[in-house]
Amino acid sequence: MLVLFLVGLVVSQPFLCAAVCYNDEIRSEFACFDLWPPYTNTAFHSPASPSEQNIQFQLYTSNNPTQYQTLKANQHNTLTSSNFNPQLETKFIVHGFTSSNVTDWIPSMVRELLHYYTYHHQGVNVIVVDWSQGAKGPNYLQATANTRVVGAQIASLILTAEELGGDASKFHVIGHSLGAQIGGYAGFFLNGRLGRISGLDPAAPMFEGYDPKVKLERSDAVFVDVMHTDAVPLHDGGLGTVDSIGHVDFFPNGGSDMPGCPSDKFSLTGLLTGQIDALTDDISCSHNRAPWYYVASINDNVFQSYPCASADAVCHFCGTGCTSMGLHATDDFHGLFVSATNANYPY
Repeated sequence: MLVLFLVGLVVSQPFLCAAVCYNDEIRSEFACFDLWPPYTNTAFHSPASPSEQNIQFQLYTSNNPTQYQTLKANQHNTLTSSNFNPQLETKFIVHGFTSSNVTDWIPSMVRELLHYYTYHHQGVNVIVVDWSQGAKGPNYLQATANTRVVGAQIASLILTAEELGGDASKFHVIGHSLGAQIGGYAGFFLNGRLGRISGLDPAAPMFEGYDPKVKLERSDAVFVDVMHTDAVPLHDGGLGTVDSIGHVDFFPNGGSDMPGCPSDKFSLTGLLTGQIDALTDDISCSHNRAPWYYVASINDNVFQSYPCASADAVCHFCGTGCTSMGLHATDDFHGLFVSATNANYPY
C-alpha cells in the first residue's frame, strides 16, 4: 500500500520543469535544485524558496544571550553590524519536522552552549536556524524537499562569513531529525569543508536507503558524529536512521527505546499520508530524546561511551579507546559506541 501511495504522489506532481532556481535569494553556485535522480526521495516535491519558508538565522552570543540578532545569508552588513565574531567557533542549531526556534530543547541548548564557551573558551557564536514555516506539518514530503534549501542557505551564510575572515572549519551544525539531514546538505554544498556536523537521530523516512548525496554521511564534514535514539527499521515505525553514517556513531541503550519513554505509537504510513502533523512525545519520545541528551552533554553529563561491535551488544571496556557522546565527542576514535542513560535529566 505504501509503495502504491508513493507512486500516486509521483504521478500527481506536475512535471512543469526539471529544476527550480532561487538566484535572487541563494548564492548562484547552488541556487538551483533539480528534481531528478538522486533527488527522488521527495516524490518530486519541489523545495520552497527561502522566503516561502521564512528561513531565519538568529544569533546569540555572550553579549546578547537572550535577545537574538537576525543575520541574512548573503548580506555582509548583517554580520558586521551584529555581535558575530568570525574568529570564534560558530554553532548552528537546526530543528526538525513540525518544530521551531522555540521548541523546548532549543533555548536550553543555546543557554548551555553560551555558558560552556563563555567560561571555558573565549566565547562562541550560536545561530538558531528557524525554518518552521518549511518544517510545518502535515506534509512531510514537502518538508523533506525543503531541507535542501535550508542547507544551501546555511552554506551561503558560512561563505559570507568566510569573506569576512571566517573559516568553514570553525562551523558546527547540530541538527535534530530533518535538521541533521539539513546539516548534511550544508556540508555537501561546502564540499566537505564544514568543520563538524552532529546528527541527532537523523530522520530516516525518505532518506534511509537513498543515495548518499541526499542524506547526511561522513564525507559532509571534517568530523561527523551521530546519535541514534530511535534506530528502528522503517517498516517497524522507526524515525531515526539505523545506519552508521558518521565517523563516530553512538547507540545509547542499544539505539532504541530510551529509558523513561513510553512505547512509541508512530506510524510511517500516517506520516507520509499527512495524518501526523506534530511529532509529539507520545509517538516519538525516543526520537525526541536525542537533542536532550546533547543538551545534557554540554555541562552536566559526559556520557562515557564504549567501542562495540554492534549496537545491541553489551560493552563496558574502553579497548581501543572510549569517548564522550554529545558536544565533547572527539575525532580521536572512530566507529560504533554504546552507552547507558537514565530516565530523567541529565540522564
